[in-house]
Amino acid sequence: MINPYSAIDIAKAIGQPIDAALPVPVGMAAICELETADYGDDVYYFSAYDTNTDIIYTAGDNGEVTSNRKSPSGATALPLVGIQSDLAYVTLEEMQHVTSSVTNKDLTALGRKKAAITRSMDKQNMKELCDLILGLSGQEVTSVTADDLYTMIIKLVQKVEDYADNYILLCGSTIYNAIQTFEHDNVTTFEYRLGIQELLTNLHIKVIKMVGSVALDTTSANAAVLAATKCILVGINSSLVGGKPCLFVRRKINPEIAKQLGFPIDSAERLLTTIGGLSIINNSKNILGYGVIGYESRAIAVTNPYAIAWSDDMAL
Repeated sequence: MINPYSAIDIAKAIGQPIDAALPVPVGMAAICELETADYGDDVYYFSAYDTNTDIIYTAGDNGEVTSNRKSPSGATALPLVGIQSDLAYVTLEEMQHVTSSVTNKDLTALGRKKAAITRSMDKQNMKELCDLILGLSGQEVTSVTADDLYTMIIKLVQKVEDYADNYILLCGSTIYNAIQTFEHDNVTTFEYRLGIQELLTNLHIKVIKMVGSVALDTTSANAAVLAATKCILVGINSSLVGGKPCLFVRRKINPEIAKQLGFPIDSAERLLTTIGGLSIINNSKNILGYGVIGYESRAIAVTNPYAIAWSDDMAL
């Protein structure tokens, strides 16, 4: 039985809030290579790309072969940045209501707080990846007045098809809904069969809807993970770097800190812990409770921008 009043036992109970089956959001898992860095390690990736024409030489009459010198690619250090959730509180009164089932952690007040903090950190990571992609120079596809959604998807594919295939289409809510109702909305104007679902199937495009919003701090307004009228096309079979064109790295927590908090020393990547044990969380009313906070150190990078295209705001 877990002692509901022990800060260390509570830290063990809520543990490392990462689902082993899905350690990152669905959209991120679809387009990112996932790596883990050991505590103290640096992370590097190659920022130079072989986009020149591939050249083949054949031996001449005398067996001579001319070669094309290739300079080494430079490695770029990838900064690992710490993110921290909002400091949330669970009152002692909330804990009292679930003491009979405290061993079933996901049904407790702490379990619900764990889920909320995990969700907020996941959404922030996904938003930062989308913002990074939307800042890629030269990869924007602009719509003109005559372009409908069908045309825009084709233009996105044409932008990246020389560098990747097998596509993921990350959609804001307006774009996603327009895909679902495209045939119905245009049925009276079709003069020939034009199916957007068939287009997605034929081009091997999987559609993922981006949902949710997140605020960077308590003074910021909520911002959508991806704007409702934007979409991002990602080729997950990259011809330049191999595999997915984005990289997400989490750094393991300092083993000494993990040991003190009761986590597995060699595996903790995200901490969710209580702060200071049982304390007064409302001085005017002397309400007792636990402060709960999440932390992780991670890096996000686009390793092959040529495999990604994104749309401007589409008027649908």
